[in-house]
Amino acid sequence: MLLGTGGAIGVRGVAGLADAPRAAAAGTASVFDVRAYGAVGDGNTDDTSAFVQAFGAARSASCSATVLIPPGSYLVGASLIMGAGMTVNAHGARITRRADSGALLKNFDAATNAPGYSGAGNLTVLGGIWDMAGDVYTRTSDAMGFGHCEDVLVQDCTILRVPSAHAVELNAVRRARIVGCVFDGLDATYTTRSEKEAVQITGAISEASLPCPPYDDTPCADILVTGCTLVDSPHGLYGALCGDHGGKAGVVHTGVRVLDNHVEAAAGHGVRVVDWSGSMVHANTVTRAQISGIKVESLGGNSLSALSVEGNVITDTGTGSSTGGGIVVTDAVTGLSISGNVVTRVQGETGIYVKYARRAAITGNTVSETVKGTGVNNCQGIHVQHSPGVVIAQNTVADCAGDGIGVDVGLSGAAMNGDAPLVTGNRVDGVAGHGIAVGCPDAAVRDNHVTGANTAGSAATYGIRLGGAAPNMSCQGNVVRQGAEQTAATAAIAVLPGSKGTWVTGNDLRGWGSGALLDQGTGTLTTTGNVTA
Repeated sequence: MLLGTGGAIGVRGVAGLADAPRAAAAGTASVFDVRAYGAVGDGNTDDTSAFVQAFGAARSASCSATVLIPPGSYLVGASLIMGAGMTVNAHGARITRRADSGALLKNFDAATNAPGYSGAGNLTVLGGIWDMAGDVYTRTSDAMGFGHCEDVLVQDCTILRVPSAHAVELNAVRRARIVGCVFDGLDATYTTRSEKEAVQITGAISEASLPCPPYDDTPCADILVTGCTLVDSPHGLYGALCGDHGGKAGVVHTGVRVLDNHVEAAAGHGVRVVDWSGSMVHANTVTRAQISGIKVESLGGNSLSALSVEGNVITDTGTGSSTGGGIVVTDAVTGLSISGNVVTRVQGETGIYVKYARRAAITGNTVSETVKGTGVNNCQGIHVQHSPGVVIAQNTVADCAGDGIGVDVGLSGAAMNGDAPLVTGNRVDGVAGHGIAVGCPDAAVRDNHVTGANTAGSAATYGIRLGGAAPNMSCQGNVVRQGAEQTAATAAIAVLPGSKGTWVTGNDLRGWGSGALLDQGTGTLTTTGNVTA
């Protein structure tokens, strides 16, 4: 419960925010019914004036106010501005934009000048279908925009047909909850839609990000996106469920949790983790994202820390890109954990790819059925580069179009500072390339089980490949079998030229006979031997 809600939200938790209409009915807050101001809600009448009056009266109330939008179909041609402490209750209502009037809901106007999180906050939006009619009114606009504030709850809303923007924009917002919402359709005038997230989590860095001054580089903090669905919509696809497509040095968002959401399709990434630290992406299902399932990057050139990607199920991604994958980390992260994810039927370069993540832990994942993208020579199950001290443990990799597990730290021994990679306890079955390929100083490859490497039948392909001209690698306690579904790999274990002082011992290589070990290195040690008969 605490993980889902992020604890207390100021003076009101999620439960308290959701109870705002009930409190209003009990007399502790004022209720402003749009029908009392003349709204008809028949789907044909222009109800703009009634809505503007009701919202204006609510903003002027001396206590927390609720704008009640009863069931009905309303046409509104103006942006509706929420004031501090307001609740909008729209359960059963459909609100359709009838003009190029900007956002349907926001908490700022042209005169806003609230630094940090001091703008109109403590806001709640409950229910309703919010239709931006972006196929008719094409002015770029978010459906809901919140800037420079804290304590925002958007719950049980369905947002339709947004024109080339975002369903919900969080710009310099602290403590926001986006709960149980459905995002159905981006009507994009751009050819490329991959940069348009349904929920944008961004900072106050420029007018281009959101015209809500001041632009004081305030980031977002304590953001929860949970129980939401990104629909495979006939109206057009968002680029991602949530994230950002821009950044700035020094602007890092913290405490972002993306939990238990469902992404049916995305024009870019299922979840785009951009400049987040101390954050998690857990238990989401992502299918048919065109580039990658989960992308972690810094577009502001920031070093990130403490990121957890856990328990996600990612299928059929990368269909629109030759370089995509399941989970892709491309920028510097310390304290990265990728665990317990299921990644299958990924097209592109890799199932799980990690780069520049010192001492990352990649554990307990299942990766299968990777497919090479156009022009890609390898499509590894797990691929790690430039990440000293990485631990790759207890993963299962099967039926991949390239190597099962590949590790290339890309640093000299002196630069490693003792942070040698560890590849241990993994199972690799039926991969087209090498079962495990490692080329890093002091790397340890231990207690793995490799069966049926080289299903592609290529030359110079091995169960375990030790290369990269790296010194002092060790390969111990591994089981390597030829497998029934392969054209036999060249050798069970290969130590390639340039490798020095490699220790290969205690491995179970039965069935390989004299071809079990290919030693082209210098000073290779096999003192206690390997079983090869």
